[in-house]
Amino acid sequence: MPFLSYDGLMEIAPMREEAGWWIEDAKRCLEKAEKYSDLGFYEDTVFNCQQALEKLFKGLWIVLLKKRPIKTHKITALYKPLEKIIQLEDELKDFLSLISPYYFITRYPDIAMGLPGEIITKSFASECLTKTRRIFECSLGIISKEK
Repeated sequence: MPFLSYDGLMEIAPMREEAGWWIEDAKRCLEKAEKYSDLGFYEDTVFNCQQALEKLFKGLWIVLLKKRPIKTHKITALYKPLEKIIQLEDELKDFLSLISPYYFITRYPDIAMGLPGEIITKSFASECLTKTRRIFECSLGIISKEK
């Protein structure tokens, strides 16, 4: 069964079922990030942006590299082998390094050295959402060209 692209308008070529699970779950994480932002839960916004990118890249490993993704939460390590296929602007590559540790920071007060909900700002969460959306558009655009 074909999958829909991020905007729901373009059909993506059929892919292994597992890749579809990763990518669809990534989209769901992005939707959750948007809803959490609307509710003012900025730590959850950032966490779900991190998760959306991690899951997106894991799905793209299967689709574009034809292999299972490595087991890591480090987004830069997941992106590196995809870099020749999905060419992100330097600003977005830098963002991958920035958001990667938020897998932990948003969930553990001892790592955040305080309450994540008090440390993560609306402005930072908004920046994360904007850049995560841009990465999705670029990445899913590559898949639609592959069909």
